[in-house]
Amino acid sequence: MSYSDKILTFAEYSTLRHESPYLVSLKRGQRRLLLFGVRHSSEPSDPMFDQIERAFAAVSPQFAMHEGTRPAIEPLREIAIRRHGEAGLIRHLAAKAGIETDSMDIPLPDEAERLRSEYSQREALVFLVVRQLASFNRKTARMDFDAYFEEFFELIAPPLGFETLDWRSIRKAHLEVLGRPLVAPDVDGEETDPTRDATLTQRIASRSNRLRDIHMLERLLEAWRTYDRVLATIGVTHAVMLEPALRAAAAAR
Repeated sequence: MSYSDKILTFAEYSTLRHESPYLVSLKRGQRRLLLFGVRHSSEPSDPMFDQIERAFAAVSPQFAMHEGTRPAIEPLREIAIRRHGEAGLIRHLAAKAGIETDSMDIPLPDEAERLRSEYSQREALVFLVVRQLASFNRKTARMDFDAYFEEFFELIAPPLGFETLDWRSIRKAHLEVLGRPLVAPDVDGEETDPTRDATLTQRIASRSNRLRDIHMLERLLEAWRTYDRVLATIGVTHAVMLEPALRAAAAAR
């Protein structure tokens, strides 16, 4: 049975006020699923990361999940957070606990292909690039810029229908689509804020988030069918919007 129709819309979400971080805790007998809604951060001193660690210890998960692509496992907590945010911490903690992890997100090539079917080639490209730039720019221990984006371009070019991608072609597309030059170091999360609709990239972000929410709901429920104790970290907006669907599914189990 699909519970995706229970996911909140952004209109419904806009009427809510909620805490951040935001926890969705589901229990059924000895089974538990904890969804930890986070502020995307890569600052190790943020108390949110201590909260994630305490939650991890309390749940003692058999399996853990995170948003976005799966990062490398870092041996040190601080480096894991600085390079990869909450996903890095989850991978770090899981490795220490000897459990498996996975992303609950749509694989990036699949998302690119889906967006390409609904938007123009350049519109989908510009959205994906500015979202990735915002993610890169908020890291407090950044990896090599050229290597990071070379790998990213290799993932998105084929499903978008490009043979190759480079910054020259991306700057040209950005200017054509948004009407202003791309200044990579200045890109932040506002450009792809799905709760707003002032710009094209924000509107695409809203559609992207819906597609991702449906996928992540299915992945979370699949994990909870397989493991008794699951912990997952996700952006706080996703957590709030997924909660009604998760609770409906838990009640029906």
